[in-house]
Amino acid sequence: MKRFILFFLFFAFRINAQDDLIDLIEDVGLNSEPVFATFKATRIVNAQSIELPRSRTLELMILHRFGSMSDGFYDLYGMDEAVIRFDLKYGLNDFVAFGMGRSSMNKTYDIFSKVKLLRQKQSGNGTPISFAIFTKCEIQTVVRDMEMTDRLTFDIQALIARKFSRSFSLQVMPTFIHRNLILDRHDSNDLFSIGIGGRMKLTQRTSINLDTFLPIGERKSFFKQGWGLGYDIETGGHVFQLMVTNAQGSFESEYIENARGEFENLDLFFGFNISRVFSI
Repeated sequence: MKRFILFFLFFAFRINAQDDLIDLIEDVGLNSEPVFATFKATRIVNAQSIELPRSRTLELMILHRFGSMSDGFYDLYGMDEAVIRFDLKYGLNDFVAFGMGRSSMNKTYDIFSKVKLLRQKQSGNGTPISFAIFTKCEIQTVVRDMEMTDRLTFDIQALIARKFSRSFSLQVMPTFIHRNLILDRHDSNDLFSIGIGGRMKLTQRTSINLDTFLPIGERKSFFKQGWGLGYDIETGGHVFQLMVTNAQGSFESEYIENARGEFENLDLFFGFNISRVFSI
């Protein structure tokens, strides 16, 4: 995974160095206009991006993860198995969005909000970063005879992003997850990690994206660091995101803390995100 990150950063800075003078003037011009499109979608790959749905628009996102590719042609590299998530969110204005979702994995429902507190400005003397807070409550319903409080998991993330040029954006995501229920008394209810995500633009409408989460504190021996490598295609009214990831779940407590795939035997998951925006 470290090789992926080094490779991603190397190419990003190569492209950044080759930007012509006109691009640099457009990106860091002497004005105080806010920077737009740090990322093209509200997700980087698995992780939340700094972006919100546009003001007074409703965004429907379908997140689809196939099964493990380890069985090869037997199940067409995981195509016979899949988990899916429906994510519906509304942009109240340019700074506040909220929504709800449902995932087939563990039959999990959730409600969430994303509030942007700072927006990066183009001026060299303006705000150098964009900053948002993402909060979420997950409700697991796969087990019927469970107390309501035991079903709950709470997530909070700080999203700190900067668009360095037309070609390259980077985001850091300090993350806290609280699980009301733990199955082992040696486990911790509170889990901390820090995420890193980036976008490298290839053409006017395509980019390569990467995100991963580094655990802070102790984890069990079988813990695997969650990551996703994606390819974004912007097609008019929606963004289509193709990806390979080591986490089949597409909500925070799964792709951060319960990733289980590895490169050995292609035990990885192919998937996609597709979003559609509706004006209201």
